[in-house]
Amino acid sequence: MRFIKKHFALLVLFSVISVPTLIINGCGEDSIVTPPGEHFEPAGLFIIPEGSTDTILQVFNGVVNSGDTLKAPLNILSTHWEVYFWDENKNVLTPPSDGSHTLGFTIRDASVVETEMDDPNDWAFHLKGLSLSPDTTSMQIKVNHSGHSDFTTPFIPVKVDPCEIPDPAGFVVIDTVTNTIIARDSAGIQTGDTVVVNAGSSTNRLKIYWLDKEGERFQPCDSYTLSANVNPTGIANFTNKPGEFSFKIEGIASGNTLISIRLFRDANLIYGTRNIPVRVN
Repeated sequence: MRFIKKHFALLVLFSVISVPTLIINGCGEDSIVTPPGEHFEPAGLFIIPEGSTDTILQVFNGVVNSGDTLKAPLNILSTHWEVYFWDENKNVLTPPSDGSHTLGFTIRDASVVETEMDDPNDWAFHLKGLSLSPDTTSMQIKVNHSGHSDFTTPFIPVKVDPCEIPDPAGFVVIDTVTNTIIARDSAGIQTGDTVVVNAGSSTNRLKIYWLDKEGERFQPCDSYTLSANVNPTGIANFTNKPGEFSFKIEGIASGNTLISIRLFRDANLIYGTRNIPVRVN
């Protein structure tokens, strides 16, 4: 009888010790929410519009570069903004391509702007302005990783700017009298015949619309201006009506020339069209 009691007591003691151990081990396993994988923890980031070399935003060591603001065009998508990352020495880091790391965003007032990504695995995005009242908010850019954030910026100022435009991806020129297309370049597909005008006369008023990468037309505000390169000169003139994106082509002398229409904001060239052939009779 003593033998049984002794072993029973040992069995109870073993159970008391073992159960908490199992509970502790079990809780430890349950608390692991991140699957195996490398964390990506850059020291900062910077943003460059696709096809440009201009940096529009820098964040380093938790500080947004003074004066940097993301500007979203109203009711249209911004240029494709590419996100690059820095290490602590401002060397550019290659972000993970394992599919478990993605860009994320937190917008303080989602009624002002929204984000859009062409591909959820891209390290790039667009902004679209939704409101002019209010026209400002702020946002964080994150590196999401399996349900949590490996990296989060401080809140970055964002402003909806009705004069901000996406990079033009093409254009269309329309005769305002006949409402016919004179020239068009969309997704690399060019349409339109040679513009023909007599010496001493001019075309009808022509209006140019710019196309975004989706082929949608847009017009900039009056902070933008038009000019043109004519080559060779002396055959036709490009005359632009100030404050409007319309123009005429005047015949000067018989011959053939090429006209490229150029869009400027202040002194900065934004876009130059392909050469439009012109024949003066």
